Amino acid sequence: MAPAAHFGVKPDDSVPVMLWRAPPDTSCEYTSRAWLEFTGLSAEQALGEGWSRVVHAEDLARWLDGCVRAFDAREPFEAEYRMRRHDGEYRWVLDRAAPAHSADGLFLGYVGAVVDIHERKCAGDALARSLERERKLRISTEESSRAKDAFLASVLAELQPPTQAIATWSAHLREQLPAGSEAGAALEAIVRSARTQTRTIGNLLDLARASAGREPEAPGLAAPLLAGIRALVVEDDAEAREALLKILRVAGAEALAVENSSAALRALEEWHPDIMLSDMGLRGGDGYVLIRAVRALPAERGGCLRAAALTGEREPQAASRAVAAGYDAQLAKPVEPVALLATVARLVQPARVQ
Repeated sequence: MAPAAHFGVKPDDSVPVMLWRAPPDTSCEYTSRAWLEFTGLSAEQALGEGWSRVVHAEDLARWLDGCVRAFDAREPFEAEYRMRRHDGEYRWVLDRAAPAHSADGLFLGYVGAVVDIHERKCAGDALARSLERERKLRISTEESSRAKDAFLASVLAELQPPTQAIATWSAHLREQLPAGSEAGAALEAIVRSARTQTRTIGNLLDLARASAGREPEAPGLAAPLLAGIRALVVEDDAEAREALLKILRVAGAEALAVENSSAALRALEEWHPDIMLSDMGLRGGDGYVLIRAVRALPAERGGCLRAAALTGEREPQAASRAVAAGYDAQLAKPVEPVALLATVARLVQPARVQ
């Protein structure tokens, strides 16, 4: 179905706004002229998963997580991320989108608009850095003050016993001397001074101990998208293997790669992954043989492992063949980062309400 017919509206490229449109599977089916001019991509390059190429690698997992959650919940969403401009510079943008429905309530996908907020974002970041420096300086000052209070408390604690002893012993000696004597008067003055110092030290010690006992609050942290997930990659091509590992690790996953099916079966026994991504054209035993061997294992040894097939085939039968063999999903190679992370996220996360 053509994009215009799909949504029931004709795209208007005269509007100087970066617009995009995506069907329910999160792929791109339309980007406006302004979006294409900003990124330097052609309309064909942006289609499908191609639009993810302009998202900064460090923002990709967060951007994808927001998209997946919104599409699953059918709710409006917005995200700030860095997008590559046609000249190679990454610019901060604000992406806002809302779900679209047909007249009879059928969910058609999302319509979104992207706005360049780079200058505002940079100014906000500069302010945030300034505030962070002020916060660190304040914390440093507070810590220094606490250290000073702790040191003062230690000194006062050392001074308190001898001062108390002076007051006590002077009072005893005064009682041994005749009333009105010069020595008695001197001792009386010492007793008064010592008792005053004891009270002062006691009050200061209480304040110093209270100040030294205050503790700062600890700040909170995000997941990455795949934090805590173990992903096993089975790929005999070194370049493709490293590319897959990089994408998974950027998203926070713990990833391990092996070159063949026998190594993959050993990894299942020893490493216990949460998900497996396997090339279908492995040397010495293809991906179909591997998944059948995995599914023959008991559940406690990895038989229920969630798995996705990586295939160079692009014909419609590729997905059905992979699923029939035992895979839970299929991805066409070369695998786009968005497609890979979206598939892994869907396979490892609990099912959401559609």
